[in-house]
Amino acid sequence: MLFLTILLTFSLFLLPTAGMASDIVSITSLPVLEVKPWYVPSNESIRFSLGMSPGWNLGNAFDCYDEDGTITAGENDLVLDSLWSGFPATQEMIQLIKSSGFKTIRIPVSWHDHLIDEQYTINPDWLNRVHEVVNWAIRSDLNVILNVHHDNSLDYIYPDKAHLAQSKAYLTAIWKQLCDTFGAYDEHLIFEGLNEPRLVGTEVEWQYSYLDPLCVEASECINQLNQAFVDTVRASGGLNAERYLMIPAYAASPYTAVFNNFTLPSDSAKDRLMVSVHAYIPHEFAMDAAGTDFFDLDDPELTGVIDEAFNALYDTYIKKGIPVIIGEFGSTDKNNLRDRLDFTAYFTARAYERGLACVIWDNGNFDGYEESFGLLDRGQLTWFWQDIIDTIMMYCK
Repeated sequence: MLFLTILLTFSLFLLPTAGMASDIVSITSLPVLEVKPWYVPSNESIRFSLGMSPGWNLGNAFDCYDEDGTITAGENDLVLDSLWSGFPATQEMIQLIKSSGFKTIRIPVSWHDHLIDEQYTINPDWLNRVHEVVNWAIRSDLNVILNVHHDNSLDYIYPDKAHLAQSKAYLTAIWKQLCDTFGAYDEHLIFEGLNEPRLVGTEVEWQYSYLDPLCVEASECINQLNQAFVDTVRASGGLNAERYLMIPAYAASPYTAVFNNFTLPSDSAKDRLMVSVHAYIPHEFAMDAAGTDFFDLDDPELTGVIDEAFNALYDTYIKKGIPVIIGEFGSTDKNNLRDRLDFTAYFTARAYERGLACVIWDNGNFDGYEESFGLLDRGQLTWFWQDIIDTIMMYCK
């Protein structure tokens, strides 16, 4: 997920414990905001994207990876889908997502720990497990976003010229297999080629500047990787020839998505590309554990960060008929539910006004402060923060 600390030259009461449903915290009054929808084109792709909202992320599940190097691909790597959250995905969990009002489930998947040879062949057992959960979601009448997630490294996907050929080889090998496995699904399965592509481990990993030569080179490489993804999917034929595809800029930032350094790929299908962004903004409230726990609906220094990013996305894409999916957003718990509700209301209401689809990040973490984005108690199958879910349903239409 996006540890959003990108600095850009751009003008534009209780700490919960997972599994303990009795600890659920609630506030009786939800924030009330005036919503004034802007002009949004009504072409087919925009209508489809708006029908995806609201969405929910199955985070810290299939995107888990082996940080210690102790899990052997093809032997015991199936434990990874519950390594971080403690609970594997179940059919009942997926049904709860649907019955709660969500229209889309994003399933982030890391593939690099599940390769059984040097040709990047995915362990069939892992692929079958992912397939099983995709099936549950589709049968529950949910849209599904399937991606390549934590495969950002020098060994797999790294957007510089020195690693571009290898990155293309890896990316196309993975997507060829995914296209073969999931090619029979209709448009309700959406492919997202890359997750937050960036120069991992460098000083510009989260500090993008459109004038920095490293960033310019990275953006050029990301454009080429996005093109390779689109070409691979379309070449596989069948329903993949017209499938909706999500395309990110550097780090999936809403800011880098509106720079001239980023271009959408050419596509043989008409109006089937969606811009993919992640927006943990304002960063000091939404993501930074050491930042503020305060969000004031009447403070333009806080709300203005959201407005500026959304206005730029609207002007660059939405009003031109190009869909934008905010594939991750949310606010880490700092024992500040009232402020989180106000933030959620403002974020989703302003996104709805401008035709931006929203998918909330849920990593199953309830430890407090440090990336504590948990919403669903996956052990009890109840919403720990029901008020946040209710607020999403009020505004994220």
